[in-house]
Amino acid sequence: MTEEVLRFGDKNLGFGMVSLPDNIDHAPIVVCFNAGLVHREGPYRLNVLICRVLAEVGYISVRVDLSGKGDTPAREGLSNRQSVALDWQHIKQSLSARFGDRKIILMGLCSGADNAIKIAAKDTAVKGLVLLDAMPPYDEGFAIRELMGKLSNIYKWLNLPKTTLRRFRWALGLESNVHAEMAALRDEPNDSDMDQCFRRISACSGRVLAVFTSQAMNQYNQQGQFVHSLNIVGFDECCQEVFWPLADHLYQLQSHRDRLVQCVEAWARDNLEHFCTDRVAEN
Repeated sequence: MTEEVLRFGDKNLGFGMVSLPDNIDHAPIVVCFNAGLVHREGPYRLNVLICRVLAEVGYISVRVDLSGKGDTPAREGLSNRQSVALDWQHIKQSLSARFGDRKIILMGLCSGADNAIKIAAKDTAVKGLVLLDAMPPYDEGFAIRELMGKLSNIYKWLNLPKTTLRRFRWALGLESNVHAEMAALRDEPNDSDMDQCFRRISACSGRVLAVFTSQAMNQYNQQGQFVHSLNIVGFDECCQEVFWPLADHLYQLQSHRDRLVQCVEAWARDNLEHFCTDRVAEN
């Protein structure tokens, strides 16, 4: 495996790093977006670990800094959606100039997953997604599962006074609601983005790995909910869904990072042949 710099955008001010497999002849490309405002290396170097493993498997893996993040300067006068779309146009042009046309897989944690979904909804070159704590839709059973989980959890009852006090403090503005503030910073894909993205991925026999941690539990509480809630014919055959309720959002524990890297590696190995560029014309 070797690595090289990727420059993109106006005056080549955009910055990314490419991890190359030993043989790039038919290698698909994985592009990894920033998680929130974090540098392209990701929390606890998570993006670096995953991209290097993907290169060892046989993928060209790219970790990029979108405008205003890491080493790429901010762009003025555009909304986040517009800026990300323009960044993607430039990134894709640079990748095409270096490697030619290939199947593309997008990967991201948190807002990185949001951006991947919005791009995949529009770009037919995107044939796969690795989504880490994307915003999942509710399904019909979410509310009853959540209620039953709370009623049967003794720790919820023991913490009820503390929880009630905290909610009062939120309501009175005496304490900040960190989870709500984090959610407000995300430019989430809308219903149309979600529908277009996953219908298109399903129609082209793409592949999706969707991993959910404890961070998603305000909206997600059962493995299989993601596929079920989207209600797209054939999507269950495209999507591998994983639920780790004991893992935290940023994978702070080494054991959790190792588990995620191994999961992505296994998924990537299983689907490498499917993503090979000599099959582009078939889809």
